[in-house]
Amino acid sequence: MLSNYLTGSNQKGVSAMNTNETNVDVVRYWRIKAFIHCLIFLVILISLYFLNQFLDFITVPEWTLLFVLLILVAQWLFYIAFRPSLKAKHWRYDLYENQLIIFKGLWVRQQISIPLTRVQNIESDIGPVAKAFDIAELRVTTASQTNYLPELKREEAFEIQRKIQERIQTSLT
Repeated sequence: MLSNYLTGSNQKGVSAMNTNETNVDVVRYWRIKAFIHCLIFLVILISLYFLNQFLDFITVPEWTLLFVLLILVAQWLFYIAFRPSLKAKHWRYDLYENQLIIFKGLWVRQQISIPLTRVQNIESDIGPVAKAFDIAELRVTTASQTNYLPELKREEAFEIQRKIQERIQTSLT
């Protein structure tokens, strides 16, 4: 299975949904979400800087502040410009008859296999920014852990949620 993930191929002879590509809207959503996080952090930093200027908590050389700002800008560029594309390339899921497999990780790749008989709850989250992009996040809970599927188009997320709930119901009867 892991070799299939690394090579991008799918299992043969097993009924599954295709390993789905990440939607372009999801990548845009990740970029806007990262931009909002960076903007909030920037507002906090600017507030602390001006607070320090007026109250003189600590004295720091200007070159140190410029160096820290340069590092933060490089990090923000990575989080806004490059990370969403990398994340889209490596986050996947497969839904088989009896299990859900989630592939994720940028630096350390993980393959999480969740037997559908172990699923206790499946929830969808739609925030205000995600709603504008028609995107939902699925949260699959078992007795031992909670796993997140990558953000999906809302219709696709609800379809997966419905299929998992049907399969759980059929396994219970």
